[in-house]
Amino acid sequence: MTTTQQGSREAWFTEYQDFDRDDGKQLIGPEGFQRLCGALKYDIEGIEPLVLSWKLDAVELGTVEWESWDRAVQLMGVTDNAGLRRAIDGVVKKFNSDHVLYRGFYRKVFDYLKPPKQRLVTVEVRVRKENVKPVLPVITNKHWLFVRFVEFLEAQGSAIVSLTRDQWNLLLDLSKSVDSTFSSYSKEEAWPSLFDDFYDWVVAKGAK
Repeated sequence: MTTTQQGSREAWFTEYQDFDRDDGKQLIGPEGFQRLCGALKYDIEGIEPLVLSWKLDAVELGTVEWESWDRAVQLMGVTDNAGLRRAIDGVVKKFNSDHVLYRGFYRKVFDYLKPPKQRLVTVEVRVRKENVKPVLPVITNKHWLFVRFVEFLEAQGSAIVSLTRDQWNLLLDLSKSVDSTFSSYSKEEAWPSLFDDFYDWVVAKGAK
């Protein structure tokens, strides 16, 4: 690594850096991250900004420290926005065939959605856009199970306010274990009770 290469990466980083800070930290904040997504021509409500946060090892959704940025862009082998977009687009395309890669991303999204210092992710909180119902369909390419699960959450109203990490992770396993009729689902298996309620709701809606 040459000084010139590092300087180029740092100059790229400073295009989006938050300089209006009292703590002296070198980081890209939410506003700078949105500008970066705009430069990459990404819909801020699409899957790509979430993947970008993940690949840049963001400490929070849309907050990237300099050290993480420097390490990540070197690992991806990119030096400008065009290369970064190609890298992120390539990761999204790989999700269809590389289930291990996708699982790593899916699990990380939980960390981005949960409020700081909490262990649960909120189903819906008016003051936070980062909650389960709008995000799940986006990160799962509108897979039928996740779409129906969001419908189920909406039908429950305030009865379900949050999900645990285990529930979040096992929901992905459930999507690979049942078809749209839920005919292979069994309450005797070790699924969370929330999924039993989901199953009952699907059955009552006439899926079987």
